[in-house]
Amino acid sequence: MTLKRARFIQRRKAVGYSQEALADALSVERSTTGRWERAETEPQPWLRPRLAALLKVTTAELEELLADITALPGKPADYVLHSSVPLDFSLTRSQTVKIMEGFSTYDIASRRQVIAELAVLAGSALLQPVRQWVANLPVVPVGGHATHDDVAELEQAVMLFRRWDASGAGGLRRKAVIGQLNAVTESLTEHHPAEVARRLFLITAELGQLAGWMAYDQGLPGMAQRYYLLALHACREAAAPALGAKIIGDMTQLSTARGTFEDSLGLVRAALYSLPRGANELVRAELLGLEARAYAQLGQREAGNAARSADACVEVWAEAQGDTPPDWLHYMNQAEVDCLAANTFTELALRSTAPERWRRYAARAESHTLSARSSRDQGYTRSRIFDEIRLAKVRLAQREPVESVAVARTSLRLAEPVRSSLVVDWLVRFDGELLARHPDCSEAAVFHDELRDYLRRAAPQRERELVGHGD
Repeated sequence: MTLKRARFIQRRKAVGYSQEALADALSVERSTTGRWERAETEPQPWLRPRLAALLKVTTAELEELLADITALPGKPADYVLHSSVPLDFSLTRSQTVKIMEGFSTYDIASRRQVIAELAVLAGSALLQPVRQWVANLPVVPVGGHATHDDVAELEQAVMLFRRWDASGAGGLRRKAVIGQLNAVTESLTEHHPAEVARRLFLITAELGQLAGWMAYDQGLPGMAQRYYLLALHACREAAAPALGAKIIGDMTQLSTARGTFEDSLGLVRAALYSLPRGANELVRAELLGLEARAYAQLGQREAGNAARSADACVEVWAEAQGDTPPDWLHYMNQAEVDCLAANTFTELALRSTAPERWRRYAARAESHTLSARSSRDQGYTRSRIFDEIRLAKVRLAQREPVESVAVARTSLRLAEPVRSSLVVDWLVRFDGELLARHPDCSEAAVFHDELRDYLRRAAPQRERELVGHGD
């Protein structure tokens, strides 16, 4: 199989550039532009504005050109795919395996600085392929019963990796998960009975999802998005629509972090649409919670939809208590559903200016947040930190800055032994919101300084993100 960016090549030719002339205009090697066109690598972020100008397209249009990767079947594969993940979900099984093996190898061999520069797709370049995945889902999963001992051991290993992550240690062992993923995809090049192959693809999808989440937790959003897309490829081969829907839900986190809330809503709606009849309702409950937050982040015009989706999340979860969750959804318990609802009502309270509304929303956020704290299982270290930051945001939404800071300082103490980019994100965003609302609060200034000291120890490269008091 040969891959190329046909539309990108057509655009280059349309504006009159050869590969060499385009490379000269960008001050890169000709081989670099060739690798872009063969979908082996991607233009670095700082080159993209200049590249878009040379091709006479917008940056959004350039992203679409780069995302459109065409597979040319029947040609020999004389290279290993590196940092690109095709968005064509009609690839053959063998093509899918080759891509997953090549990408995991690339990750293992690459330095953090290299993979941190991978761009994140947004807009139609992201939503259209996801909708294509939904449209092309297999209708009926493969049946049968497998007893392959090696497959069962792999399934147990994936469960262990998830517990690592839940304890807050997962990010430190991301490469171990990638190594396991690489080994499983290598085994898929061999012949297996149909049911064993399906289970191996399901394991691959679960490892891809976990690798994506760990990459996101380590501040590698471009890498995370690629693993989520790889996991969707594997879900198609495993006939696993519910896991695929959950993965699309995970992808909303990336859109939310970038502030592209319309993308978040589009993704979660596609995920809800893809759920088949008979799917585990706990998946639907989580997606409804993510939908509620996406609505809330779009502002007061969607407040009614946000509240309805949050209520539906809680109701569906309550009705699904007889369902046994798959292990990839083991965390979807009382505490988690309360967190989903609390996130929505906190956003609504913070964004509302009418006293009657923000008090009502803040009261509901407080109820769900306190319920989550009291029901949180032991061992979920990172989640406990989020519980405290969430409560601090609730106090902020209740217009109680001093009490908000007191809770936030507790979260900072809990975060001391943890190294999580997501924890840093939450703390930095809270600090910015706190200072924007209460710039003259002395307690807020103290917390700001304490957060700076924490970042110097835990994430020195993030200290420059602090804005506000004294910065």
